[in-house]
Amino acid sequence: MITLLPTPIGNLGDVSLRMLEVLADSQVVLCEDTRVTKKLITLLQKKLIISNNFPKIFEKKEFYSFHSHNHQEFLKSHQRDFFMQNVVFLSDAGMPCVSDPGASLVSYAQENAIAYDILPGSNACVLAYCMSGNIDDGFVFGGFLPHKQQDRRKCLQDFFVAQGSVDKKISIIFYESPHRILDSLEDVAFVDSQCGVFAIKEMTKKNQKYFQACAGEMTKLLRDENLQGEWVLVLTPTLQSEHKNLSFGDIENMDLPPKIKAKLLAKISHQDVKSIYETLIKRV
Repeated sequence: MITLLPTPIGNLGDVSLRMLEVLADSQVVLCEDTRVTKKLITLLQKKLIISNNFPKIFEKKEFYSFHSHNHQEFLKSHQRDFFMQNVVFLSDAGMPCVSDPGASLVSYAQENAIAYDILPGSNACVLAYCMSGNIDDGFVFGGFLPHKQQDRRKCLQDFFVAQGSVDKKISIIFYESPHRILDSLEDVAFVDSQCGVFAIKEMTKKNQKYFQACAGEMTKLLRDENLQGEWVLVLTPTLQSEHKNLSFGDIENMDLPPKIKAKLLAKISHQDVKSIYETLIKRV
């Protein structure tokens, strides 16, 4: 059986009893980074309440790297029988399958009729959304923003336009590293200077700190701050009305030549231009 285990996102006290029980019974440990997982186990061992009640966690186990660069090759090179053992997967931090290769493990289990389970736990995206205090219609998680400025601005633009097209107030959440946080915030301001930003770093840790301002002001707010630590950005764009998509009916009611109207309708409906054109002509 494969069990995907959540790990603390910063505070060791957030580890669950259920996670400890499953880890104790495991034979094989797949890790996003074996060094990070072994360090976590070492820290757990220092907690007497854990080492006394879950001694099997610290017995000899097989550790394997299972990360974004090798997960496909790993699954190809191991037979189904390998996963009949008590196999667990741990990401570096937080819930598995969120910005890590855990999802490919779940897909493999489904395709090969292997029993699997995922235990609930800490998640930076959800916690940041709750901390933001946003009162809206939900959120969308965009993962990590692209490294290059051009790609990053396009990514933000695409998400903001998509948010506007549904005519709902939806928060958009991204992860970001300390050495790119200011560049990313400048790009948010470039796309939408009035976009609401809730930025939080070092969640659940001693140095947790959060900031709230519009995108145009946020970079000024952070200029003199210590930027070390992993960041989460909760964005609330203001571009809804500017980028509202036209519906089929909107285009039908426009005063346009039938040929142009047919091409536009075909584009948004993925239908044949000729058949739409013929339908429009019949209505004239």
